[in-house]
Amino acid sequence: MIRLAALVFIMSAAAAQAQEGIALPTGFDGTYAAEGMTCQDTIGRIEVKDGVMVGAEFAITVTDLIEFPGEPDRVSASLLNQGGGGEWEDSAEITRDDDGLQFAYPDGTGTRWIRCD
Repeated sequence: MIRLAALVFIMSAAAAQAQEGIALPTGFDGTYAAEGMTCQDTIGRIEVKDGVMVGAEFAITVTDLIEFPGEPDRVSASLLNQGGGGEWEDSAEITRDDDGLQFAYPDGTGTRWIRCD
């Protein structure tokens, strides 16, 4: 029970740090689990809503968004990351498919999030 309370506190702190973001296109909002994790694993989940992505120990805010005409499932986003007591800017191309979201970063790395809902 104490672990659950601590986790809720951490998630609330991350959400409180998040600024209002630029909303992603229709269909991007939802709950996702990091690839390889389950939707029941609270630590590995993010909630995407209104341009803000909140995880157990971080928040990512979309600060600028470029949409591609004719490609409603792909955007290029500037991101403000907050977590671990720090804050930094980043960017990623985010694509959406039936299974979830793929983040492709300029350095060639990527992150896959599987849709839970």
